[in-house]
Amino acid sequence: MTDISAQVSRVVCDSGIGDGLCHVFVSHTTAAVTVNENADPDVQRDLIAAFEAMVPQMTFHHAEGNSDAHLLSSLIGESVILPVESGQLRLGTWQGIFFVELDGPRRRKVQVSLIG
Repeated sequence: MTDISAQVSRVVCDSGIGDGLCHVFVSHTTAAVTVNENADPDVQRDLIAAFEAMVPQMTFHHAEGNSDAHLLSSLIGESVILPVESGQLRLGTWQGIFFVELDGPRRRKVQVSLIG
């Protein structure tokens, strides 16, 4: 899990948007985006352990052997929508935006779209 909050906040700030919505999206079937606590790194470790427990190693039919990553991507989600007020993301005190790599490392892109 990689905290991308600062990069997304910079895009919002540089855009000049006042109030609106920020859509963060990954166009990959084995990656995800989520909002969760960014103050204590143990939360990220606990989430990763829970993801691994939810989708244990088992035999899947997909020839590439990464069906677990596809399944977790579907469960976690490929996007989040966040409010923008007065030119800033409105995350909670302990919240951060996380890119979740499920089948890597790979070269990935995160898209940020703004509606104001």
